[in-house]
Amino acid sequence: MAMSTVGKQWTRVRTLGRGASGAEVFLAADDASGELFAVKSAAGASSAAALRREQRVMAGLRFPRVVSCIGGRAARDGSYQLFLEFAPGGPCGDQRGARRARGPRGTNGVRGRRGDRAGVPPRGRDCARDVKSPNIVIGDDGRAKLADFGCLRKAGAAADVPIIGSTPAFMAPEVARGEDQGPAADVWALGCTVVEMATGHAPWSGMDGDALAALHRIGYTQAVPEVPESLSADAKDFLARCLVRQASDRCTAAQLLEHPFLASAGVGVYAKPQAAESKWVSPKSTLDATF
Repeated sequence: MAMSTVGKQWTRVRTLGRGASGAEVFLAADDASGELFAVKSAAGASSAAALRREQRVMAGLRFPRVVSCIGGRAARDGSYQLFLEFAPGGPCGDQRGARRARGPRGTNGVRGRRGDRAGVPPRGRDCARDVKSPNIVIGDDGRAKLADFGCLRKAGAAADVPIIGSTPAFMAPEVARGEDQGPAADVWALGCTVVEMATGHAPWSGMDGDALAALHRIGYTQAVPEVPESLSADAKDFLARCLVRQASDRCTAAQLLEHPFLASAGVGVYAKPQAAESKWVSPKSTLDATF
């Protein structure tokens, strides 16, 4: 269970990572209780404003597959610090090297954590905009949680965050073309993340370091990420419903939750009944309190 508050005195332990926006994330320990938590820190007026906005978004989220926001405050050095639940398993992206050494994953190795991700998409009118493995962390229960909502906005709202701030390998075709980004783009990104889990590599392998070539291929050709042959028929069908080039033809998150491939992940209409203390909550309610 995540801690509820951060005391006045705490100690920095070690750096955990750095976001594409320049924000630094580090591990800290509360001096009084000894509990660990994560701190996301950014300097500069615009970066601090972005963290304040992210805090307002996360403060309204109450869902077990979303990292908890503990609070935030301005630091003496002028930076702003956002306090978050610490996920000891780290980002999913950090595990890619180990997966490469083991070789491609089969269906069972991918299904559970992808079920976690499919179970927490934003509501139909909202868009997370940056779904990818580095923004998905593993909690102390071994389950995946969404951890970064700095790019979230209402679908159709003004694009206040440039698309180049996202990772090209996970961009939907309409995003690569600079068009309006809606919830369907998150579904595409989910499919790309599943491909990465199954292979140990980001989609569009062979194009690393050439962002312009990747954007052109994603946005202006008919190509889709290659689906691993090692996956089951259900898994391939699930990905086929995510990786549809035309945004209007992609399945919605609600439709994906009804897919039989999520049966053993504990979500969706095919899932086995859960114990009362782990009752499933509709992901559509995740952002109700915020928007």
